Amino acid sequence: MIFLRGSSPLPKEKLLSLAEKTNTLLINPKKINSEEELLLAEQLAKNATKEKRNIAKKPEKEFLLWLAAKKDITSALKAYSFQSAQDILLVSSGKTKPRMLSLFQLREAPLNLKKKASPLEIERISLSRVI
Repeated sequence: MIFLRGSSPLPKEKLLSLAEKTNTLLINPKKINSEEELLLAEQLAKNATKEKRNIAKKPEKEFLLWLAAKKDITSALKAYSFQSAQDILLVSSGKTKPRMLSLFQLREAPLNLKKKASPLEIERISLSRVI
C-alpha cells in the first residue's frame, strides 16, 4: 500500500469521486499517531484476506476496518474520513505514487507520524476482531 499525506486544490466531492473510482481511501491524518499503526493494519488486512476472514471485499476497506478497530465500514468511514482537502492521508493499493500524486493533484507533505505505536494503539488494532 502507498501512504501519502498532502493537500489538494480539488473540491471534496471530486476527491471522493476519484477515491471511489481508484479504490483509494482518504483519511483524516489527525486520527493516525504512528507509521506502525498503518503497517499493522495493512498486515492484518492482508492476513485476513489471505485466510478468508475478511469482512470487506476491497483491500483498502479491509485495511480501514483494522485501522479503525471497527467491524462495519460505515462507522469506520465516519470515524476516519478526511475533513479538509488541506490535510489528507491517501491510502492506495496497487497504484503508483506518481500516479496518485497527479490524479489527486496532491501536494505531498511529510507523514509527520511517530515510527512506533504505543502498546494501547497496537492492542486496539490487534484485538479489534476478538469476540
